[in-house]
Amino acid sequence: MEKVRVLGVDPSLRNTGIGIVTYNAELPSSDPKAFTASECQVLVNPQKYKGTDAILNMLDMIQECSFLPCYQDVDAVIVESPAIMFNKTWSGGTMSSIAHISGGAAALLGLEKVSLFRPNEWNKTRKKDVTHNQTISVLGDPDTWNYHKRVKSQSHMEHILDALSMSLFWIKSNYLDD
Repeated sequence: MEKVRVLGVDPSLRNTGIGIVTYNAELPSSDPKAFTASECQVLVNPQKYKGTDAILNMLDMIQECSFLPCYQDVDAVIVESPAIMFNKTWSGGTMSSIAHISGGAAALLGLEKVSLFRPNEWNKTRKKDVTHNQTISVLGDPDTWNYHKRVKSQSHMEHILDALSMSLFWIKSNYLDD
């Protein structure tokens, strides 16, 4: 049975979402059992960390994850890279923090497996709720997913959904005929 496991990472200074989508290539992509979500979690950076300390602490948490066999045993790693650095709606500090964490995640999780995508490349400028609903329609109810650590706050689910949405984008782009 050929299965493809793709780790998605939605990096952020405060809440980094991580999750794996497994695609069973022997099943038709329309089969509800063809795609599963597992090892989902959000790395939450405590508010006590500020500036560089917050970046380094998030990278430490990602490094801890990089040692776990479940995150090493993947075929590809998809990491969101920051949107254009000079976007007037984002502060330079926010963008540079995300860039540090994105690059660090790519290095820590295995450069040979990593692909970086900006949000508009994988999301095609859809609204988040549309993308998240599409992801849930493929992966099923989030209550049925396998969690490495359950989210404590429902607001953190958006980070897991973004991570899994990126993984689905990569699988569809590389394994499915649209």
